Amino acid sequence: MPRFGLALNLGLEDRSVPATARLYEDVLDVVAYAEQSGIDAVWIGQHHFTNTPGPVPSPLVLLAAAVARTSRIDLGTGIVTLPLEDPIRLAEDAGTLDVLSGGRVQLGVGTGGANLGAFAAFGHDSADRHRLFDEKIARLNDILAGRPVSDSSPAIIQPHVPDLHRRVWQAVTSLDRARSAGRLGQGIQVGAFFDSVVDGQLPKVEAYLDAYSSTGPDDLPRIGVFRFVYLGVSRDAVLAELEPILGPRLPLLAERASVSGNDRLRGLGLEDYLDAVGAIYGSADDAQAALAADPVVALATDVVANSAVQSTFSATASRAQVDALVAVRSEGVLVE
Repeated sequence: MPRFGLALNLGLEDRSVPATARLYEDVLDVVAYAEQSGIDAVWIGQHHFTNTPGPVPSPLVLLAAAVARTSRIDLGTGIVTLPLEDPIRLAEDAGTLDVLSGGRVQLGVGTGGANLGAFAAFGHDSADRHRLFDEKIARLNDILAGRPVSDSSPAIIQPHVPDLHRRVWQAVTSLDRARSAGRLGQGIQVGAFFDSVVDGQLPKVEAYLDAYSSTGPDDLPRIGVFRFVYLGVSRDAVLAELEPILGPRLPLLAERASVSGNDRLRGLGLEDYLDAVGAIYGSADDAQAALAADPVVALATDVVANSAVQSTFSATASRAQVDALVAVRSEGVLVE
C-alpha cells in the first residue's frame, strides 16, 4: 500500500505581513490536522518573489514551525529550486530540521520550472537551470553523505544525518533526469499539472526503475506521484465547479508545461486536460475507479494529493479535502 501525502499550494493575494502571518498559522493548523487524520506526509513548495502564487520562499523554515505541532507526519519540500540554492546551506538547514523533527524530512528538489522569473534576481540564466541542477545535486549528495564540503576543505557539515541523502527526491522533467535520479538511488516526483500520464509520466517512471541503483542495503525505489484531487457529488458537478476557476488558466498551465518539454497539453478543454494529467475528480466511486486504472499510481510508493484551486489558501477547504481523502482511502482506493 503506498504512503499517502498532501501537497499544499499556499496561494495568497494579500501579501501584507498580517495576512502572511495568518496564512502561515493556517498552514500549521492544517499540517497538524493532517497528522491527526492519518496522512503520512505533507509537502510544501518554494516560491520566490511576488510573481509566484504564494509567499513561501523558505519552506524548510515553515516546516520547522510544524515540528512543534506534530510528532509523526513526514515533512517534505515539493520542491526546493536547487539551482538557486547553496548546497552547503541547504544541507545544513535540512539536517537541522531533520534533527528537530526526529528524522522526518523528505527533501524534494527540482530545476525550478515554477520559479523561472527568479533566476535573474539570483544572478543566473534560467536556460542554465539543468546544468546548475546537475552540478548542485552532485555536491548536495556528497555533502549530505558526510564527504568534505569542497576539494579545498576537509570540513564536514553539522549536524550530519547519515541517512538524509537517501531521502532526497528529484522532480524529474525528462527521461535523462529520471535515469540520473535512478542511478543515484534517489526518489523521484512526477505528476501534477504539467505532464500527461501515458506519454510523459509513465515513461519517466519506467526509465527510473530501469536505471535504479541502491545506495544502501535497505534502499528501494521511491516514486512520488502527485495528483490533483477534486471530490464532489459527480464528475460533471466537479467540472462545473472548476470550469470558471481553472478554465481560464489552461493556456498558462499548458505554456508552463511546454517549458518542461511537454507540448501535448495545448488547446485542451478542462475535462480533457484533467484526464491527460491524471487528475482525480468526481465522487468517491469515480476516484476509486480512476486511481485503480492509473498506470503510474500502480507503480507509486507515495501518492500525493493536491486539492488547490483558489488563488488564496483556505484552511477550511484544506481540512475538508483531508477528510474527503481519508474517507476515499478508507474505502480501499489506494491499495496495491
